[in-house]
Amino acid sequence: MNSTKQEYNHQDASVGLDAVNVFLLQSLPYTVDSDQELKQAQQPLVIAPRWDASISFLCLFLKQNRAWVDEMVLKHGSVLLRGFEISDGAEFQRSVQSYQPTLNCTYRGTSPRNIIPGTTHVFSAAEVPVYYPIAQHLEMSFLKAPPRQLYFGCIKAAKSAGGETAICDFRAVFKDLDPALKEKLLEKKLRYTRRQHRFGSRFTHDVSDQKGWPEIFGTTSMKEVEKICAADGEEMHWENGDTFVSSWESEAFQLHPVSKEPVWFNHSQVFHWSTFPAELLHAFKRTWEIRYLLHCIFVSVVCIIKYMILGHKMSLDITFGDGSPISFWEMEEIRNTIHKNMIYNRWRKGDILLLDNFSTSHGRQPTYDRGRKVVVSWSDPEVKANELVCLNDLDGIEARVSDAKAAMKLGEAEGSPGNPGSVSSNPQERTLTEVDLEILKGSLHERTLTDDDLPGMQGGTPRISARKSTTADASATSLISDPSFWKKEN
Repeated sequence: MNSTKQEYNHQDASVGLDAVNVFLLQSLPYTVDSDQELKQAQQPLVIAPRWDASISFLCLFLKQNRAWVDEMVLKHGSVLLRGFEISDGAEFQRSVQSYQPTLNCTYRGTSPRNIIPGTTHVFSAAEVPVYYPIAQHLEMSFLKAPPRQLYFGCIKAAKSAGGETAICDFRAVFKDLDPALKEKLLEKKLRYTRRQHRFGSRFTHDVSDQKGWPEIFGTTSMKEVEKICAADGEEMHWENGDTFVSSWESEAFQLHPVSKEPVWFNHSQVFHWSTFPAELLHAFKRTWEIRYLLHCIFVSVVCIIKYMILGHKMSLDITFGDGSPISFWEMEEIRNTIHKNMIYNRWRKGDILLLDNFSTSHGRQPTYDRGRKVVVSWSDPEVKANELVCLNDLDGIEARVSDAKAAMKLGEAEGSPGNPGSVSSNPQERTLTEVDLEILKGSLHERTLTDDDLPGMQGGTPRISARKSTTADASATSLISDPSFWKKEN
């Protein structure tokens, strides 16, 4: 062959795991000057091309290995497709629909979003100023039926500091959260109160207040809004003539619908009045960008006056279920637990990030690079089961985990589409050793849940890890941001 690049344009072509590099990302330390060393995270699992980076290859790979990719998203929480030739929203949609043909475009979230031209199911990630931080959250987790999966794509990467779509394992957040606070949340639950005016506010740091209810529901008719809410089982009423108001109680935690792992599953860390300045301070600690600190000081003063002294409420307000406020220090405990488990990685043009929206959160680090362009799509929703009723119901949790493992073993025995036998055994130009390949095959149906992940249990089993790629363009080390990048340039 005159070229090592191969095009997969035939439907009958076969593409196995030996056609890509597979490895785990290394996460950056909490701060630039931290003594922590770079550590290998459990997510995202990175899939990079070995010789063909074309979109035709990527689409064929995702289509033929859909069951395996789905298992990896379930296992690790996120999968990063890196190094493929994705240049616009249409190519992003084509790639994502090769993996998940059915996308959803109903959005009842808080961030203003616009449809990307030339697509039907791809939106701008957030039409808010790029220097606004967005706290970690599971997409639309406050609704009865959030999207099952989420898909991000980088059309244009930020060239200056910040702008990462950081992720976090919310299973680990549940595990690490202060037990007393967990018990309080399980007992009292949470209450969301949503107030949306007809027109959104342009000059506010409350992102949910930037959208009016006509934008949320896609209609200017109040009667149509009432019909939509009635169909969704959502209680609502109108205040001051045309102000939409809805209030509902929700669990703070959920069991994952497949693995049955307990997950921190709410938006309290997003809708608390102290979040915006706290996230700016967190960004300053990571980057030492003085503008974040100045912005933090200014917003802190505004928030203290507006919410603590004058008693205003956030557009989407969050309290305990009995209406009592979540204190600043309780929210600090939540935020610190989340920050401890966050994983940062700088976007590269063409990146596609697949997220399990029932286990792995996302958020945006602020940046002053206005050229950054990230798009998003999502799958159909899944109704929350509210299975985690009592923190002390360990027997119930164990039974559900046992049932989940048994179901996975049954699927393996019956030969599911993700059967390890579909993995190519051709050793030519393989980036995995024979041992690595066997481990990777076995991971198709092996659960990531260990006994140590559940409160009160002991004796965990080891997790598998994928071998680092050795190719120059797709090496694990090439994914690590240079710490000197964060230091202010002259």
